[in-house]
Amino acid sequence: MRARWLTVGLCLGLCLTGCTAEGAKKPPVSLESAMQHVYSYSLNEIEPEHVEEVTQWLADAQAEGAEGQFFIKNFQDDTSEYAYTYGYAGGYADYEVSFIYTPKDPVSTGKIHIAGTRKDSLAHHFVQIKTVNDLSIMYIVADERLEELLGF
Repeated sequence: MRARWLTVGLCLGLCLTGCTAEGAKKPPVSLESAMQHVYSYSLNEIEPEHVEEVTQWLADAQAEGAEGQFFIKNFQDDTSEYAYTYGYAGGYADYEVSFIYTPKDPVSTGKIHIAGTRKDSLAHHFVQIKTVNDLSIMYIVADERLEELLGF
């Protein structure tokens, strides 16, 4: 009799444990959602604490730069969770920003490739890139989109 109650108790315990484990499963995370924690970008946006410096930097870049010439402004310190980089190239209305992860690279595990995508001689758009604050991230600016460089 005691063995029967022990068996029933074990079965009930396993059933409850199994049900609890099923209910505790987390929904799958999308790649887009996960990458938002690594990097994100937006067109013509400035963080409130960067407004004065970025506005001056952008005015200088527009006054001094030739069409298609890239300018980069970086905000990064040892205490912030994120680093911010602003990119501008005269004559572009939009930008492609791609993240390349190379875990075995001893110098730079992450590379961010920036390219102007839509030419417009009247455009003065810039891109803000927000990344995890990791000094091993390297920026690459290019005249060609990554798809063109890779032959897609």
